[in-house]
Amino acid sequence: MGKRDLKIRVSRHHSLLKQDNFIIGMAYKAGNTPLIKSNELAKRFGFSILIKDESKNPFGTFKDRRSELVIKKAKDEHADTLVLITSGNAGYSLERFSEGTSIRIVNIVDKNLEKSIKDELKKYGEVIEADLSDEILKPEDVISLARQNDEEVIWDVSNGFHEAYEGIVEEIKQENPDFIIVPVGSGEAFVGVYNGIKKCKLKAKLIGVGVKNKWHSFAERLHTPWTPYESKIQSILKEGHQIIRLEEEEIKETYNRYKDMFDVEPSSAVVFGALTKLKFKKEDKIILVNSGKGLA
Repeated sequence: MGKRDLKIRVSRHHSLLKQDNFIIGMAYKAGNTPLIKSNELAKRFGFSILIKDESKNPFGTFKDRRSELVIKKAKDEHADTLVLITSGNAGYSLERFSEGTSIRIVNIVDKNLEKSIKDELKKYGEVIEADLSDEILKPEDVISLARQNDEEVIWDVSNGFHEAYEGIVEEIKQENPDFIIVPVGSGEAFVGVYNGIKKCKLKAKLIGVGVKNKWHSFAERLHTPWTPYESKIQSILKEGHQIIRLEEEEIKETYNRYKDMFDVEPSSAVVFGALTKLKFKKEDKIILVNSGKGLA
């Protein structure tokens, strides 16, 4: 870790439930989520709006798509341990998809993360608390924190599985949308959906919605001080796709407006903010990707 003084606290919890499931061999399946037509939104805004409802994945988040892919690859390549930086959803989803395997899951979380979320993560895996408020951990740091021995095959899976989100486009391609709107944090899903648009040969414009605050935000799952996708994101934007970033008051207002209409938390509700921030034509068909609520 060099000269950096990270305050680390490790909680190791090997769940009896996970051990039982290793015997039972439970399995979950992500994807094939419903596409909902919102007449209420169409009436309010004057154009066709469909909601790709990722909250209907097994654990309530589109992170389930990547978890399924990560676990499959880890099993195929005999990884012993998977470690990731998470604010809850990605880690919990990965833990649950690892049920029925011997793969160890280690979650690195900010020390200020809600106790209820940390407690939930501890039920199925391990938790390492660190001061991430102004610290950027490199992949080698992440792996070092989780490593137990030199023989352990350990992967940092915080990023790098954007292909998991291509299936979203495959499932909506028959609608031939003019716009697909997704939340943007690290950009993993943004890149994945973009690749899906290309593979399905759609003419849809991709709109990402993120936050302006890099370190702290009401939509805490979207604040990302560093991302390995920055170069790819910039190349996508040069093709005419777009990312808009909401102020904190806009995020809170959007969340409060839609939280009772859809199964969302602040980081997924941001996509609805694009409906008032951008100008659409009456004939446009728009698909909003509700990334879900997860542990929120």
